[in-house]
Amino acid sequence: MTTTPVKVLYLLHDSRRSGVPAVLASLILSLDRSRVQPSVLFAYDGVYADELRAAGIPVTVVGRRWPFIWRLNRFLLNLHLIKLAAAADVVHVNSIKLVPSVLVAKLFGAKVVFHLHEKAGVGGWLLKKASAMADCLLFCAVNCAAHYAALPTNRRQTILNAVRLPVVTSSEPSSAGLNIVMLGSINRNKGQDLLLEAFSRLARKDVTLHLYGTVGLSARGFVAGLRRFVTDQGLTDRVFFPGPTADAARVFREATILVHSSLNECMSISVLEAMSYGVPVIANRIPGMDEIITDGENGFLVTPGDVAELAARIGQLLDDPALRLRIGAAGRRNVEERFDMQQRAAEFATLYETLVAGGRQ
Repeated sequence: MTTTPVKVLYLLHDSRRSGVPAVLASLILSLDRSRVQPSVLFAYDGVYADELRAAGIPVTVVGRRWPFIWRLNRFLLNLHLIKLAAAADVVHVNSIKLVPSVLVAKLFGAKVVFHLHEKAGVGGWLLKKASAMADCLLFCAVNCAAHYAALPTNRRQTILNAVRLPVVTSSEPSSAGLNIVMLGSINRNKGQDLLLEAFSRLARKDVTLHLYGTVGLSARGFVAGLRRFVTDQGLTDRVFFPGPTADAARVFREATILVHSSLNECMSISVLEAMSYGVPVIANRIPGMDEIITDGENGFLVTPGDVAELAARIGQLLDDPALRLRIGAAGRRNVEERFDMQQRAAEFATLYETLVAGGRQ
């Protein structure tokens, strides 16, 4: 055990509402400051930078997010890293999008945790070089670790995603309306088109659907198609695209059901967050979701791409308030027992201390 806090610099490619920034902000706010002294470097400003600043965490932001210049911002991120890495004991790099930052941090002698939250190709030489140089290759889920099993590394470890537990007074939303929500970047991989088709098949017409999330440049055509479908089906008064939310707590408190129709994901933070609020969850039966949900006990899993099955499961939950309460309560217990960030933060602190005990290079 170190006698002074380990100085950890966290690198994130974004600060807007999305899974990776959400889990890292939750981690940083849950750390025991007697063990870890955090600081954060973001490529872009956003809600999580604001939240961490408000908590007194030192935050550096490279700039605003402008279309077409994201590569420039990531380059500038590494220039800031050169200045900040020398003062850090550990640099915790989050996302495969920041592979070059692993190499930069190692050049300045810091211990590096390379934390992979998403699945991507494993054949690139730069990724292999970064994983081999990192002091720890860290994974957010068992399926993610399996995906990257062939990467060379000095140490590999899996620390499952987790969330901070909110205070929940009721498992049912305060409003009288029935409201289905999905949170996540809006793109084809997230499967919002399948959810929309399932929603259009519901017999009940007293239900709304809110699709929260950012829209990247490459997904604008996909979203335009979703909006056309909504118009063609006469659903414009019941389906809404509010954009990314800065108030996820309000979204979950007003939600009747969360549907997560993603087709490929390591471990969804929005699913864990919804369960922590007692919101019943329906997700695709894919690696990662089955690490969180036991079908029929604390949530429901459906066959990816089976719109009829998804619509039937949504309808079942809408028609049965008692089932919603039972599944929601079981989901909350699941998060309390297995995905509480307060417990997980201690695992991260131990990892940092173990790396630092080996000395800076």
